[in-house]
Amino acid sequence: MLRACTQILAGMLFLAGCQNSAVDPYLDWPVEGSYFPYIYTPETDLQDYELVRFETETWDPAVDFDMVTGYAKKAIYHRPGAPLESVEHFKSMRRQIPRLAEGARLSFVGDLLWVGDNWSAFALPTAGLFDGDLRIGNLETPTSPLHTTDRSQMGLYQFNSPVEMLDGLPLDVLQLNNNHSLDFDDQALEATVAEVEKRGFVHTGFENHAIVSVKDLEIALLSYTWGINRRDISSSHELFVVPFGHIDQDIDLTALIEDVVQARAQVDSVVVLVHWGFEYEYYPDPHFMVLARAIITAGADLVVGQGPHTLQPAEICHVNQPDKIPDLGTCSIRTADGQPRTAAVLYSLGNFSTFQDTLPLRSGMIATVSLNPDVSGLEWLPTIMLYQPVPTVEALDDHLDNWAINQESERLDDHLGTRWKRK
Repeated sequence: MLRACTQILAGMLFLAGCQNSAVDPYLDWPVEGSYFPYIYTPETDLQDYELVRFETETWDPAVDFDMVTGYAKKAIYHRPGAPLESVEHFKSMRRQIPRLAEGARLSFVGDLLWVGDNWSAFALPTAGLFDGDLRIGNLETPTSPLHTTDRSQMGLYQFNSPVEMLDGLPLDVLQLNNNHSLDFDDQALEATVAEVEKRGFVHTGFENHAIVSVKDLEIALLSYTWGINRRDISSSHELFVVPFGHIDQDIDLTALIEDVVQARAQVDSVVVLVHWGFEYEYYPDPHFMVLARAIITAGADLVVGQGPHTLQPAEICHVNQPDKIPDLGTCSIRTADGQPRTAAVLYSLGNFSTFQDTLPLRSGMIATVSLNPDVSGLEWLPTIMLYQPVPTVEALDDHLDNWAINQESERLDDHLGTRWKRK
């Protein structure tokens, strides 16, 4: 019988007597693509504005005014729901996320989009809240001293903040590629890069990606954006554009995957920063969950997203761990190298700063991840953008005496889970 089994295995055929975990520990795994998030039940009874998604790049705001109107409503009312499978998946996932552990600690915040006043001090109240060895955020606006900072002279979705905004940022690394990178032109982008470098920030997503040393680890910070708002401008610079939002299409991840594979061979940990997702939505569309699995399969340990301006749930993914069978409530991936590791996806960190009014858009998080060298734990701390008495970003839970903020805190606890919330 043993010889027969050996011969059959050699010929890539399997008999029932040979199908056990000693032969192939993955025999109980379903066929890839036959389970969530590859298969799910689409939402129904949505409001028209909930269906408007700019990142699909299928409509032009200069022409499609009905879409612009719908998008404005979405910015006010948002899209709180998701397919039933998504809700159940993240409900299960909230119980699985491990708390922060030993290792190199990286703290992340989402979009930096402050175009009001108090520029040099608005983020200073959060300086003591970061507990990472390295602090990373997405600069969602140019900071060019060569261009106007007068909002009345800019387009509706066009931004440029005074360079003083950079002075009070309690961060070490800035992502520079996002849909606002070319809100003016290459000159503004180049001026922004110069100001960022003048202040000693490491940056990623402009011409090159970054590699940083944290404790004993070499960590790659690879950065990509779904697109650029100014479709009338063609940059001479590499901004690593991947059209993540082209839903129902085959997204070409070739360049991204090649970058991840190359980095995997050179460093201890690979972090992929993605400016993606659909704005004003509380859950990642399953489309992005499929993309995240492809990025992790290529070799990423951590995927960190921003762009939706709302906080979205996180996910732990088991790589080459055959006892973790992929299904609803479990992210499990098999790769060619067979090396077991744990990866994570932070789908959207929300806004670290904003001029928008609704509480879900004024809320963000400081997310800290421990790498050892794969993901060993996560932690989140909610923040809130306040406008009175002066514009500041502060710890959300310091303002629970405000009824509305208290309600938002309870919503976030339920939405993200308290297992990995900082105590």
